Amino acid sequence: MHRWALRNILHIHSVSATDPPLLRHVATNLRAARQQRGWTQQALADRADVSRRMVVAIEAGESNVSLATLDRLADALGVPFSELVRAPDAEVPPPEVVWRGGNPGSRARFLAGIPGGGTLELWEWSLAPGERYDAEPDRAGTRVLLYVAVGTLTVDAEGGGATVAEGESVRFASDRPYSFANRGTVPLRFVVTSVV
Repeated sequence: MHRWALRNILHIHSVSATDPPLLRHVATNLRAARQQRGWTQQALADRADVSRRMVVAIEAGESNVSLATLDRLADALGVPFSELVRAPDAEVPPPEVVWRGGNPGSRARFLAGIPGGGTLELWEWSLAPGERYDAEPDRAGTRVLLYVAVGTLTVDAEGGGATVAEGESVRFASDRPYSFANRGTVPLRFVVTSVV
């Protein structure tokens, strides 16, 4: 699917009432979407190019799962990423924090997505000074447009990089490894739109 293939891992143990809501939502929504289509866990695994063991573990809440894997599962199911991370009973999913850095001020929130011929996603990022995020390549053809609201962002991508100051924007192909870094002294905030 057309998303930030985040290298950081959602840590999922057993899904219980004390776990972070996002982790419970993923387990519940994945199982419901698969069963709605009448697919076995193996059928979903084959379509998403992941192991059956991974599907079983995600649905049971007994494994770590990368957002890249969730992306493949959402794509195989034909649903936007937001459908897997939203509260199961929510009409409109609230923004969800799907990545946290080492500093509490560093995070990525998935705000919204529009599926269709070209899926569009909107993300809000914040990085504390000294924080860095390394991404895996997104699906072939994915493009990113980002705008820096506060601070200065360093973007490194295969073949080059850019320093993006407050009030500036940059676009690049995200179907290759890339990274975001805050090499400044103030907290950084930026908005990212990705489309395939």
